[in-house]
Amino acid sequence: MDILMDDIPYNLHTMVEIIGMENFLKLSKLYGGSNVYIPVYHRVTMGERNREIARIYNGKNINQLRIKYGMTEMQLKKLVENNIKNR
Repeated sequence: MDILMDDIPYNLHTMVEIIGMENFLKLSKLYGGSNVYIPVYHRVTMGERNREIARIYNGKNINQLRIKYGMTEMQLKKLVENNIKNR
C-alpha cells in the first residue's frame, strides 16, 4: 500500500509522525469515523506514580514524598492505604 501524507488530513500529520503510517492505518481501520477520547498524559501515568509512591513509602519519608510529588500528607496517606488494600 502506498499511502502518502497528502492522503491524510493535515490536522493528523503529527499523529502519523509520532506513531507511524502503519499504526495510523490500523487506528483508521479500528476507529475510523468515530470519536475517540485520549486521556491527558497526567491521567495515564497516575497509576504508575501511585505504585511508585506506595513502593518507596517507609512510614518515615512522608515529608520527602509530599515535597517530591506536590501532595498533601493526607493525600499520600490515603494513596498508600488504598494501595495496601488493593494488593
